[in-house]
Amino acid sequence: MVVVGICTDVCVLDFVVTVLSARNHGILSPLEEVVVYSKACATYDLPVEVAKGIDGALAHPQDAAHYLGLYMAKSRGAVVADSITFPEANSHL
Repeated sequence: MVVVGICTDVCVLDFVVTVLSARNHGILSPLEEVVVYSKACATYDLPVEVAKGIDGALAHPQDAAHYLGLYMAKSRGAVVADSITFPEANSHL
């Protein structure tokens, strides 16, 4: 399974962890690998200066949060890839 999406550290990570858990419990057989395609994931930026002006908000540095999401996905058992190659559609012929 190849996973892509927005909010690497929130939505993508939550989905990856859920899929890995389901795979580990045999619910998604025959799924073997969960691959996060890092170049097709992103997250938002909320600078400290802006967050200070929003009641209850926390800063969300884009680069650090993106890296953290990828790091956590890998630490949970996903493969993090910066390129993906698919076989040609009729390569089996």
